[in-house]
Amino acid sequence: MQDKPKISIISPSKNTGRFAKETIESILAQTYTNWEHIVVDGGSTDKTLGVIRQYPHIRWISEEDSGPDEAFGKGLAMVKGEYVMFCGISDGYLDRNWFKRCVDILDNHSEIALVWGLPQYMSEDGTLGRIAYDYFFYDPPPQGKDFIYYWLKTYFHLTEGNFCVRESVMKDCFPLIDPKRVREENEFLSFNYKFNTLGYLPYFMSVVANYGRIHRDAGGQRQLASGQMQMWVERYHNDIEKYKKQLIKGEIKHYYRDGFGNVLPDGLDRRRYLNQARIQKFKRIMIYLIRHLLPYRLIQNMKKILRTYV
Repeated sequence: MQDKPKISIISPSKNTGRFAKETIESILAQTYTNWEHIVVDGGSTDKTLGVIRQYPHIRWISEEDSGPDEAFGKGLAMVKGEYVMFCGISDGYLDRNWFKRCVDILDNHSEIALVWGLPQYMSEDGTLGRIAYDYFFYDPPPQGKDFIYYWLKTYFHLTEGNFCVRESVMKDCFPLIDPKRVREENEFLSFNYKFNTLGYLPYFMSVVANYGRIHRDAGGQRQLASGQMQMWVERYHNDIEKYKKQLIKGEIKHYYRDGFGNVLPDGLDRRRYLNQARIQKFKRIMIYLIRHLLPYRLIQNMKKILRTYV
């Protein structure tokens, strides 16, 4: 909490005052202290602002907005830090060393643009649930330049609730938001698409970094219920498929960038990608045949073989 913070944490809020203290205290509990906390409130009518006023270190504004993505965009214009994090009021951090871990990587690895970890679900009453993507504990995703192959295969999107990204990269990849237009895409999915296609490099740490609370007022819950999120995800997948086709046809080349946007001399190995695509297609065909033609016990054995050797 200094004049020139290393990290800027942006927290959207809207009538989530019952969770505000817990969120703020999880940030204050971090062992790394050179950060600023910005709260962008959407015009709360509950006790949210009363709680925020109890913490004089917080920079905040309160005005109507279209939701957390617009709020994050407003907060991004306010940041002073080198690195940016996103933590909605109602969410928080579980690993007290998370900020320090992120700073250590970004300060010492100029090629890395973003650090991310694992989130854990929390119920409205504060009960911790399952850890998302817990399979990464024993089968971690590829790092750095190898991540693009994984992304093209799985469409995996980096979880905004705990990632720490360089400020310049965030502003380069996060889309401008016009609250007056109909939103045809999710801003964080758009961020993921641009981050990966521009060739920025992520770094994964096998740490349960944060919790994401599921509650009745959460914007994500409303988007799921309305079908809006499904529409956004389908568009995200379609955009990746188009990018893959351009790569396969040789219409574009995929170059890597360091954490400051400089294009690196090497890029995606097209031959390696094509070989992986063929293997993946073969794997899908085999799984289809197995499911439809073989008894259950043989299906399980064949799945183990495919996971091991293909």
